[in-house]
Amino acid sequence: MDHHSINPTDAGKFAADPATEQSLLVRKGIRGVEITGSLFASLAMVILAVRSALRLELRWDTFAYHIPFAARRGGLEIPYAFPSVMEERYRSAPPLAHFLQGILWKLTGQINATGVLNYLGLALFLYFAAKHLKALWWLVTVLCLTVPLVLIHAASSYIDLFTNALLAIGLSSLVVMFLFDRWQEPGLLLWGLAGTVGAAWSKMVVLPVVILTMSGFLVGYAWKARDRQARRGLLLVFVAVVFAAGPCLRNAIVFGNPIWPVPLPIYASHFPATIDSDKSHDEQVPPPLRQLGHVSLFFHSLFEINHPKKYPNRERWIIDQGNAWIAFHSGGFWVVAVITGNVALILLGFLSARRHGWALLGTMGALWLVVSVLPQSHQLRYYQFLPLVIAALTAMLVRRVAVTHPAVTFAILTVFLSEFAWVSWINRAYYHVEKVGWREAAEFYNIRPFWGVLQPGRTYCIEGFGPSGILLTGPTMQEFRIIDHSYPPTGFKETPCPPDALLLQGPRK
Repeated sequence: MDHHSINPTDAGKFAADPATEQSLLVRKGIRGVEITGSLFASLAMVILAVRSALRLELRWDTFAYHIPFAARRGGLEIPYAFPSVMEERYRSAPPLAHFLQGILWKLTGQINATGVLNYLGLALFLYFAAKHLKALWWLVTVLCLTVPLVLIHAASSYIDLFTNALLAIGLSSLVVMFLFDRWQEPGLLLWGLAGTVGAAWSKMVVLPVVILTMSGFLVGYAWKARDRQARRGLLLVFVAVVFAAGPCLRNAIVFGNPIWPVPLPIYASHFPATIDSDKSHDEQVPPPLRQLGHVSLFFHSLFEINHPKKYPNRERWIIDQGNAWIAFHSGGFWVVAVITGNVALILLGFLSARRHGWALLGTMGALWLVVSVLPQSHQLRYYQFLPLVIAALTAMLVRRVAVTHPAVTFAILTVFLSEFAWVSWINRAYYHVEKVGWREAAEFYNIRPFWGVLQPGRTYCIEGFGPSGILLTGPTMQEFRIIDHSYPPTGFKETPCPPDALLLQGPRK
């Protein structure tokens, strides 16, 4: 049985009588859904590949720090000095994702290449799920792209999906090892550890889940330590833990705080920090829901309670869920996909084996609860590994359950494919292929008029330009030297302006 099909036409593999008309119809139905799903999944991934290479994301974070960080990590000499708050974030942030963006940019000579990284991360996760988890590749793809935030981030210059795809590789490896006792597979272990370490080196917000995943590997291999191969695996896990701790160890040495500039959740007074967590939390929470606690806010976001179905000035779901009121920075997994995905996974688990069902019910329940208490948990874009893991495990179990429960399999696949078709239509704007590059971004932020009046070779200290300061470096990013003071004071010392620098005031908002 290959990774692309559940071979529903192989009558000998089904418990039902192949001579019955009902059995034949079910098997033909499964085959039809598979063919349709494979076509949809392939077409979607091709379109997203082209879109990711052609379109530069225009939302705030792209130019506030993703593009500037990628340029410096990749060794691109752009005459742009970060605002002090971003300089400190750059110095403390895990470097991997922005380094890879910078390398892609440098190798291709195209800034739009930074948007390919998320797509590559998703493609890597899909390959891993099909190759090492024996999951249906098309079903993993369909389930992932049914989640609006995954679809949107797949062709953007943010790094959230890349980070979460790596984390999902690590976490799903661990779950499968526990579920099916696959501790003796070195390939699965290496993928799991590499994914978890890569996530730790990409974005600090996933650190609690990285710690949880690494702890799971440690416990599992320590439990199996009587076996020689398991002892070798335990040694690999220890090495991976050291590597994963690298960014935190560096921050502890340089700044005295492993998660600088954010305060530690415990013993915060003993470690320096520059961010007020309570104030930052209030600024990111939907205004009408500021009275809710972490857990309530998370589940309010997860199930998109009272979220509008339409907006007059934006798509239903956008990359950061901004420009909203009760849905501000919340939602994006689509409540229908959340419910059906979890129910189907647990059902498939019980149909596979009773212990699988109970294990998955406990595992997913624990994951949802753990994430609910994490910082910014209601901002689901930071936790996209959850639907990715569900997608991989579901597509793996479907192939097992199809052998004994073809009718259930057909029903589940039909529901999933219908959901994908519906949500793809609603989100059709995110399959639209268009060329959006540096000049279009400058037009969007009304920067191009400045290019015609600034003097080449001069240094400018800028204020009030928000995230668009780097765009002032000019059409080729080399014409003007920019020292950005666009953000309000945060306790960091601003880079002083040279005596010959000209002050440039922007349109403050």
